[in-house]
Amino acid sequence: MAFGQPEEPKVTRYNGKVSQKIVMTRDSPIYDHASGKRISYAVYDEMLRKNPGVYRTQPIFDKFGKASSFEIVKKSQLLIQDNGSVMQNPDLMPEIGEPLPPFVMRGLDGKEYNSEKLKGKYVLLGFWVKFEKPLYTLASTKVISNFIDENRKKGIEIVSLGTTLNTEDECLDAIPKRNCGFIPVPESYGFNQRYKISETPFFILLDKKGNIKAMAPHTEFSSISDLVLR
Repeated sequence: MAFGQPEEPKVTRYNGKVSQKIVMTRDSPIYDHASGKRISYAVYDEMLRKNPGVYRTQPIFDKFGKASSFEIVKKSQLLIQDNGSVMQNPDLMPEIGEPLPPFVMRGLDGKEYNSEKLKGKYVLLGFWVKFEKPLYTLASTKVISNFIDENRKKGIEIVSLGTTLNTEDECLDAIPKRNCGFIPVPESYGFNQRYKISETPFFILLDKKGNIKAMAPHTEFSSISDLVLR
């Protein structure tokens, strides 16, 4: 009996520091997480001064994956961990069958990918941290490129995008000349936080209406790749 070589292990948690350039000013929109209402900077400042150590400020990410506003949250209700990554809580994530909140991503190819304009096509979103080992390997990308190629042969187009902390230059250095199965989106980790993606690599497949058809961590990518798309 012949045996194939064992699959390369796939790491599904990133334990490093997640660092993004996020700047809050006095003019930034601020919301009280408890009430959902916008508050003035003066009220925000007073809440912090009267309750030292109770609150933390965290960014709210918009459809561009940017921190366009902020919220003041009791530390017991935080969604972001101290290392900058997203708290692991499946209840916060989008659900299958629901429309995914809109996004506008700019790929390494210089093109803009607007979720509203992508309707009519399948979209595969891959949520990474950085394009480097142990997460990003030939084995980890081969299953994606195979999925894209096999469907292309059937006449089914899938727009495949991958988020990352990496800058454009870092992406150009990290991405090999071979087909990796997706278009990298530099400096886009904000989308991981927008959609509360706590495990990486993680994937969401959108149907032609922009609804979530399937989603899975990399170790369960077969639950996406085994789907028959029409």
